[in-house]
Amino acid sequence: MPVKNTENHTFKGKFGVEKSGGNGIIKEENKKPITPITDKAIERVPKVDIDGYSEEQRVEIQKQHKEFLKFSKEQNDNKEVAFAFREDLTDKQIFLGSDDKLDFGTTLGGMGRDLTVLHNHPRNSSYSLNDLIIFANKNVRTITIVKNNGAVEYSTKADDFDSNRFALECNRLYKKIVVKETDEEKDRFVKTLLNKSKAGVIWSGRK
Repeated sequence: MPVKNTENHTFKGKFGVEKSGGNGIIKEENKKPITPITDKAIERVPKVDIDGYSEEQRVEIQKQHKEFLKFSKEQNDNKEVAFAFREDLTDKQIFLGSDDKLDFGTTLGGMGRDLTVLHNHPRNSSYSLNDLIIFANKNVRTITIVKNNGAVEYSTKADDFDSNRFALECNRLYKKIVVKETDEEKDRFVKTLLNKSKAGVIWSGRK
């Protein structure tokens, strides 16, 4: 499903702080062929040192990253899968998607605050516009991507994350970059925002 309500180049209702966040959909925009998940890719999934998590939690996240890649391979034909956890990395909710999108519906809104959402990108792409919308959800603390080749990215909110400032950055930058509503523009918007945000966003790919 395409991103809706982006008329007038604004994210009001998506990044606006009055909302719990987004349309509940994450989508991989890249249209390359799906990368089949191999046992070697699962084995080489790294432990990532996500800010704000204990070493024990980081090890558990690595374990869960490997588990859902295996789950995707064996039960969802290498397509999108997400595991969502409460603040203490308990109460795992499993979501199955297609080759390029995954719909959470309204489930995240009922799981509490400071959620950790782990999911894969079958075509090994980075964050999409819809990933960013889920990240902006006030209930979500961290969203990770494990690519089908075993590489990992993460975006998390620092303790001083400012949702008002983030919404303002999103709206201003989107209006500046996304003119023709192309996937290329949207991808450039996401990468630029994650790199330059001063709202307390920590992205593993930041230069």
